[in-house]
Amino acid sequence: MTAPTTPATLTDLAERFEHEARRLLDELGIPGVTLGLLTPDGDHFVNLGVTSLENPLPVTSDTLFQIGSTTKTLTSLTLSVLEAQGKLKLDDPVRTHLPDFRLSDESVAAALTVRDLLTHQGGFQGDLFEDTGDGDDAVARVVDFMAGVEQMVPLRGHWSYNNAGFYVAGRVIEVLSGMTYDAAVTALVLRPLGMNATLFSANQIMTHRFAAGHNKIGGGMAVQRPWMMMRSAAPAGSTCSSTVQDMARYAHYIMSGTVSEPSGEPVAEETQPAPAALLAALDRSRLWANPVPTGLSLNGFPGSLGEMGQSWFVDRPAGTLILSHGGTTHGQQSDFWVAPDRGVAFIAMTNASNGHALHRQLSDWVKREVLGLGAPTLEDYPLPPEQMKALAGEYAVFGLPVRVTLVFDNDALTLILPTLTEEEPERVTLRPIGPDRAVIAGGDTDGFGVEFLPGEDGHVEFLRFGGRLYPRAPQSV
Repeated sequence: MTAPTTPATLTDLAERFEHEARRLLDELGIPGVTLGLLTPDGDHFVNLGVTSLENPLPVTSDTLFQIGSTTKTLTSLTLSVLEAQGKLKLDDPVRTHLPDFRLSDESVAAALTVRDLLTHQGGFQGDLFEDTGDGDDAVARVVDFMAGVEQMVPLRGHWSYNNAGFYVAGRVIEVLSGMTYDAAVTALVLRPLGMNATLFSANQIMTHRFAAGHNKIGGGMAVQRPWMMMRSAAPAGSTCSSTVQDMARYAHYIMSGTVSEPSGEPVAEETQPAPAALLAALDRSRLWANPVPTGLSLNGFPGSLGEMGQSWFVDRPAGTLILSHGGTTHGQQSDFWVAPDRGVAFIAMTNASNGHALHRQLSDWVKREVLGLGAPTLEDYPLPPEQMKALAGEYAVFGLPVRVTLVFDNDALTLILPTLTEEEPERVTLRPIGPDRAVIAGGDTDGFGVEFLPGEDGHVEFLRFGGRLYPRAPQSV
């Protein structure tokens, strides 16, 4: 841990924050970024670059970026509002509200609770992306489709990030609110918080200044086409776009309960069952109470262990509570964290597939310079060559025709990560830090954790990376 750095003024801090952001933007070749740094002394926003390399407009604080899976925290908060209204309890079985809910494993479908959905403990295939159209029944139809998804591990078994569980959570919201998912989140959370520039529909988004995604192709960046949005996956983060100003309002609410007065078009009384006063009265600490372990942290310092609260990743470096969630869509990436006890928040949204590399380095800068937190020293673990060779092989990706490959060569392990775009697979070196865990050394995913999870026979059954489980392919055993 490093000693806290106390800037002479907020202006000094803001200038150094912007200088570091500019350096990273240039170094990584990212087209544009919008950033927020919130402190007890004031808020600072930085907007750099352009919305699109082909049709460039300057990024401003009013530019819409896709927030991706940070949407999951909005889904979670909406369910908390419904709970406060007495319409459900988070420990209710899903079938209390969706009696026809089905999974391939009947015992899991019967026992699964709403809280299991929000803490990613369903154990079924999580990366399910089935486009069921743009109609108001899109979420209902994808939940019906889930009857055939594979059960990867037992309910509440190995922790694994699960997008599909949030489709079910979104459908619960629809049934209990009597509205579509996006209408319910807008009425119950966004409008009461004054987040009027947070939108779900492309028809709305395209009337504002918005960022186009970009992918790394060869030595440059190419605009992502199409501009992917899938209404069926909206509760997990496929469609929501927001501005840094709106995300700052959200951060202030999570940290201190601040609720802005709604502005813009009034929402009809019958579609706004939760006034701003209800959100202000919520016990926000329940969002991170009683977290479940996730293994290596996704958003914390490399090698640290993480937890999952009610859709929030929970880290406690040197006793400092940090709640976070990021998001990845085609060609765009976002990161968002708050330290509620310190009154500090970090917001970052980029229109590039390597945006997390900028976010992670700038986030570490904020943790060091503002919170006085430094990454702990990681000790190398001398993994014997024969053990590294035993780990090498192919690991399947549930539901997708691609595989993660682990290669042992020159006394080192190299992870080859596939892509679903024209981007080249990323090859990264693993640095073992224990007999069953490692961190990535270098590249856009530097510092991300990799774990090897054994089965009942003691042999590696899963590789866990990015919170996902990748089962050992049979031919590589």
